[in-house]
Amino acid sequence: MFSKNILLAAIATSAALLGADAFAPSARPLQAYSGIARTIATPLASSHAVDDDVSTDEEPADFILSAGELDGSDDDAVEDAVPARFLSAQRIQELRVTHRRHETDTGSPEYQVAGMSERIAHLTNHLKEHPKDFSTRRGLVAL
Repeated sequence: MFSKNILLAAIATSAALLGADAFAPSARPLQAYSGIARTIATPLASSHAVDDDVSTDEEPADFILSAGELDGSDDDAVEDAVPARFLSAQRIQELRVTHRRHETDTGSPEYQVAGMSERIAHLTNHLKEHPKDFSTRRGLVAL
């Protein structure tokens, strides 16, 4: 097979000899599988400037909308819902505060067991809702 550089050199040479219009698609109809004729776009003339394609129509001004104006449905229940992971983290903090031995305790067995028990309960409930979540299952087994 030919290397990439040889193919690029051949295309550049033939484009220089034949002109850029030689590689543009033709304007003859193309037959689709269903028999419907489609036409291919005609090549642009080489004197056609890019600036001529720019539209001078003014775009409408941007509007800033509030969340309530986007749709009229009541999403209050969705907005007020607190993620289960956040509730679990709060519960872990409360349990650790009640089971610690002193103000800076982080290593006592009671402190560790309180946090791990709540985490196991949270992951178990999560797996009941999402039985195919294997990464969570692996994390639960690791605990």
